[in-house]
Amino acid sequence: MIEYLSSYKHIKYEDINIGKLLDKGNVSVYKGTYLDKHVAIKKYKYTEDNIDTIMTELEISHKFNSDRIMKTYGYSYNKEKTLLYLVMEYINSKDLYTYLEQDKYHIYLDEIVGRDNYPYFDERYSCFFTMSRKTKLSIIISFLKAMKALWDENIIHGDLKTLNLAIQRENDDIYIKIIDFGTCQHKENIEIDYCCSTDGYISPELNFEPCILSHKSDIYAVGVIMTEIWFSYIEHFDYKESRNNLFKQLRIMKNHDPDMEKIIRKCVVIDPDKRPDIYKLLKMVQKLPED
Repeated sequence: MIEYLSSYKHIKYEDINIGKLLDKGNVSVYKGTYLDKHVAIKKYKYTEDNIDTIMTELEISHKFNSDRIMKTYGYSYNKEKTLLYLVMEYINSKDLYTYLEQDKYHIYLDEIVGRDNYPYFDERYSCFFTMSRKTKLSIIISFLKAMKALWDENIIHGDLKTLNLAIQRENDDIYIKIIDFGTCQHKENIEIDYCCSTDGYISPELNFEPCILSHKSDIYAVGVIMTEIWFSYIEHFDYKESRNNLFKQLRIMKNHDPDMEKIIRKCVVIDPDKRPDIYKLLKMVQKLPED
């Protein structure tokens, strides 16, 4: 199967150094070095079942020249050709889910002073989410600019969620990078046999056969993520319950940030044709005041 990868850069196994484990999800990701710089190394068992995902990851991330998209430098494999490694850009901070979960953005009931100043309550931990509106808008705009980079290349991600958005730090600034391209598609309105999106972020049209994946499917997930940036993580279960939880949060948002609530509702309507494209969405958010 190695011949499938011949159009991409092959990196000799001896030239990479695999260090500590960073993440163990569907595949393991390690911190390592290549050409004397830090890289992330994603390890796959090299089987026919994985080849499509590996090829998609290489094709999408290898071609990008955007600082908003995680780059892949090439691939490597062990001597026995049983394990394949993607050598990728190292992200120097955490994913957005972990970033939103930081203790510094949560204040507990027994510590609260002036409860009315903290409208966004996190029921999981009985605490208030205290991130400033200015910071939330900054993160959302950075995220939408990263999404614009995907749209500019006519790429549908297919599995957007806070865990697939990485925080990159540049001195005192942070910005969003999109990662994990194994579910990406180049074609609009493509019928797919199996939906790889994550519960809670799946758009309505992907819950029924035939599953029609489009750029507007990504916009639905964008709306969910924007809500989570406002509230912190929302509990996700099956489609119906997840959607109920989403709209419960939006009703709260309507009382405090009605302009943002209106924008997000446009993203999560049932009819995908009525959702805004990324260009209109970015413009709408950029017009909002910071405070």
